[in-house]
Amino acid sequence: MPQSTSAAAIDIVTRVRRAGRRWLPYRLRARVAVARRCLRDRRRRVDFARRRGDPAAFPHRFSGYQLPFIIYAGQEQYAAAKRHNQRLMASALHCLRVDPGQVFSLWRCAGRPRARRGYLPGVVLVDGRIAMDEGGSTCLLSTVLYNAGLLAGLDVVERHAHSTDVYGESRYYELGRDATILYGVLDLRFRNPYPFPVLLDVTVDDARVAAVFRAPVPDLPAVEITVAGHGDEDRERATAASPRLLRVGALRTITPPGGAPRTESVGWSEYRIPGATAGPAGEDRRAGRG
Repeated sequence: MPQSTSAAAIDIVTRVRRAGRRWLPYRLRARVAVARRCLRDRRRRVDFARRRGDPAAFPHRFSGYQLPFIIYAGQEQYAAAKRHNQRLMASALHCLRVDPGQVFSLWRCAGRPRARRGYLPGVVLVDGRIAMDEGGSTCLLSTVLYNAGLLAGLDVVERHAHSTDVYGESRYYELGRDATILYGVLDLRFRNPYPFPVLLDVTVDDARVAAVFRAPVPDLPAVEITVAGHGDEDRERATAASPRLLRVGALRTITPPGGAPRTESVGWSEYRIPGATAGPAGEDRRAGRG
């Protein structure tokens, strides 16, 4: 195929995809994305973690992470649903055993958050706006899990930042360390790089969500996370200079027992600022579960 013809074909496919994101109903787009993801995982023969483990066999802990429940003004009536959904999803993930080389997938373990499975309507972000959906308000849990995985030194296979900095300085997460999820579309995935299995320990109570990975061996690496880039001090200037994004990079330093530290990038995160121009309509139509 001539190069010009190939380029034209790619351009047509790109235009069709953009039109689909712009005009197809949200739920239909989600179903198509889920089907494509399942087919891709099957072709790649991804070995997903599925078994539960015994905590007694994993007495040693990596550094854990926790965040408090924050109920924003105007969302007080959904506070109980927020806590309920976190507990329900955490129960599907608690004590998950991830063997060497296996991949932890939040959605593979938790399943689709439907009302018939006990999930309540909660806050979600769709196209950068606050809305309601079954099983919403679970991004607090995914953000805690993301940080627990980082601090355990697991390989990040997939993670997505929130597309819009909706809450500004009142956000419940640190920029660059959040993880948004959407069933079948935006997942949180880790791979176990160790020669031994790890176990996920998740705790949810009325005040907080906490998670830590446990190990059967005592000699575990020390891990530090640092972030750099635009932050709250740039928000006012960015809003005035529309369009602008807040851009934050995260670094992870892993020091094995008796070894030298190794620093690696765990990626950059970009956040639109509400009210700023974000480009042509339909170019960023991601959703997240609050």
